[in-house]
Amino acid sequence: MLQLIRDRAQGLVVGVIVFFICLTFALFGVQQYLDARGTVVVAEVNGEEVSLAEFQRAFQQLRQRAEAIFGEAFEPERWSGEQAKLTALDFVVNEHLLLQVTVDANIRASDAQIANYVRTSPQFQRDGTFSKDLYKQAVRAVGFSELGFEQQVRKDLVVNQLRAGIGATAFATAEELQRLEQYRQQSRDIGYAILGIEPFREGIVASKEEIEEYFEERGEDYRIEEKISVSYLDLSIETLMADISTDETQLLAYYDANQTNYAAQEQRNANHILIQIPHEAADSEEAPAREKAIILREKALGGAAFEDIARENSDDIGSRTDGGETGFFGRGVMAPEFEEAVFAMSEGDISEPIRTEFGFHIIRLKEIKPGGLKSFDEVRDDVAASYKREQAEALFFEQAEQLSELVYEQPDTLDGATDGLGLSVKTTTMLTRSELADTFSAGVVEAAFDPEVLIEGLNSDAIDLSNGRVVVVRVSEHEPSTVPLLEDVIEDVTRDVIDSRAREAVYARGKAIVDRLNSGEGKQTVIGSEDLKWEDVVGAKRDSSKLNRAVLRAAFRSDPPEGDGVIYAGIPIGTGDFAIVGVSNVAVPPIEQLNISDISQLRRDVAADRTDTSWQDFLALLKSDSKIESYPDRL
Repeated sequence: MLQLIRDRAQGLVVGVIVFFICLTFALFGVQQYLDARGTVVVAEVNGEEVSLAEFQRAFQQLRQRAEAIFGEAFEPERWSGEQAKLTALDFVVNEHLLLQVTVDANIRASDAQIANYVRTSPQFQRDGTFSKDLYKQAVRAVGFSELGFEQQVRKDLVVNQLRAGIGATAFATAEELQRLEQYRQQSRDIGYAILGIEPFREGIVASKEEIEEYFEERGEDYRIEEKISVSYLDLSIETLMADISTDETQLLAYYDANQTNYAAQEQRNANHILIQIPHEAADSEEAPAREKAIILREKALGGAAFEDIARENSDDIGSRTDGGETGFFGRGVMAPEFEEAVFAMSEGDISEPIRTEFGFHIIRLKEIKPGGLKSFDEVRDDVAASYKREQAEALFFEQAEQLSELVYEQPDTLDGATDGLGLSVKTTTMLTRSELADTFSAGVVEAAFDPEVLIEGLNSDAIDLSNGRVVVVRVSEHEPSTVPLLEDVIEDVTRDVIDSRAREAVYARGKAIVDRLNSGEGKQTVIGSEDLKWEDVVGAKRDSSKLNRAVLRAAFRSDPPEGDGVIYAGIPIGTGDFAIVGVSNVAVPPIEQLNISDISQLRRDVAADRTDTSWQDFLALLKSDSKIESYPDRL
C-alpha cells in the first residue's frame, strides 16, 4: 500500500495535497505550528514548566553520559523503550524540585568552586595538568557545550551541598555499631547433607498425557524468538580516514592554520582568601568585609603563612582546606576581576583586596607555568590525525547526505548507493532483536522492524549510530516469533516434565527429613536411613568459603537454637538438589574483642546506606509536598 502511494504521488494527487497544506498554513499561520512545537510541556513542577525540548536534551545527555561511562558494556536497548523515557522524565522533575529547594535555601556554588572542580577532575588532565583541549573533547563526548557543562556542574554542586546536609542527619550510635558488628562477626557450627536430585529423576517416566498437558500450560516457555537477517551499507568516518593520504606540505599548512590547537596556554596557580558578601551588598556590609581583607593581607605581608590564614579565615569552602590554592588555570576560567589581578601579578605578589560578585579576595600568586607553541615535529602525529579526521568528516557529511538521497530515490535496492558511493553491501547472519541492537544500535532495530522495511521490503532511512557512522539496512530474511509444535521440542518438554516431578519429589523428601530431625529423632538414625553424608563446619562465619552460599544463607537465616540444641532447616540448591542444614553453638564475640578498624568501616557503610535512604525519603517527602503534573503521553 505504501509503495502504491509512492508510485501515485504525482500530478493531480500532489496538487490537491499541496493545496490543502497551503490552505491550512494560510488560515492558521506558520507561527502557530512553530509555537506549538516549541511550547509542548511534558511536566509542571510547582508551576515551573518542563518543556519537551528540555526533556529531549536531558534524555540525550543522560544517554550519552551512560554511553561514555559504560563504553562497550553500554546496552542501547535499555534506552529505546518507554520505561527509559519515564525514568529520564522523573530525573528532570527531580532536578527541578531540588534546584527550587537550593534557591529557597540560598545554596550557591561559586565560579571558583566550578573552576576548581573542572581543573582537578582527572578526566580533564593530561600528565597531571588540566588540558583545555581534553576538556573540550570530553564534555562534547557527553553531549554538552563547555558553558552547558559548567552550568550542569553548578547545578550538581549545589544539589550535592543539599545532599551533604541531608546526609549529615544520618548517623549510627557507637552502641548500635557495636551490636551490628557483633551480629556480623557471629559464628555458628553448621552441619549439612545434600539430597541429590538424580536418583529421583531415574525413576520417573513422563506419560504422553503429562507431556501434552505440560506443553499446553507452558508452551510460551518454548517460544522461538523472532529473527532477521539484514543487508546493509556502512559509511563511517574511520573508514574514510584510512583512505585519506597526506604529505608534509598539507600537514605543515594545517599546522600553521591551527596553531592555537598546539599552543600550551599560560597557566597560573594562586592561593586566595575570600571574605564573602552578597553581590548587591550595601555599603554597611561591604566596609567591614573590606577592612577584614586588609587586616588579613597585612598579616600575610608581615610573614604569617598565607595558607594558614586562608584555612582559618577563607569563606571559599572548595579551596579553604588546601590553603586557598586554586590549582593551575588559564584565562577564561575565573571571575574577570580575579583573573585580571592574577595575570597582572608576579610570583610571590600579594594583591590588594579584589572585589568580585562573591566578595573580597586577597590573592597570592604562587606559580606561573609559561605557555608557548609546540613544534611541528612534537605534534606531527596529532596534526596528521586531526587533518585526516577533518577531511574525513567533510567527506562523511557529504556522502551521508548522498547516501540518504540515493536509498530514498531507489527504495527497493541498495545498488544505486553502492554504485554512487563505492560502498559494498554486507549481510548479517540471522539475529534476534537484542543481537541486532548489540551489532548496531536500538535505532537500527526500530528501523528494521518498521513495517515499510520489514513487510514491504524497502530500504530504511540512513541511521546515525552517533559515533561517526551511518548505516542503511534492508531485510534479507525474516523468521517470525512462533511457538513450535510439540513434536519439534518434545525432548526438551519431556526432560522438563521429568525435572519438575523430580524437584517436587526431592523437596518433599528433604522437608520430611528436616521435620524428623526437628522432632527429636537422632541425626545419625535419620541421615543413616537416607544414606546421606553429613559434613560439619565448626565456627563458620557469614563469609565462610567452606560452605555453599545457599547453605550458608539458610544457616544464618535460621533462628538460633535454644541452649545446646540444634535447629534444622532445608533449602533447594543448585540444579534441583536439596540441602538439609543443622545449626548449633551460636557464638557472639564480646565487644572488647571487636576490631576497631572493622567498626570504622561499618560506620562508613552504615552512613552511606542511611545517607542514601535519607535522601530518597527527602525526595519522596518533597514530592508529596509539591504540585507535580507529568504528561508522559507527550514524550
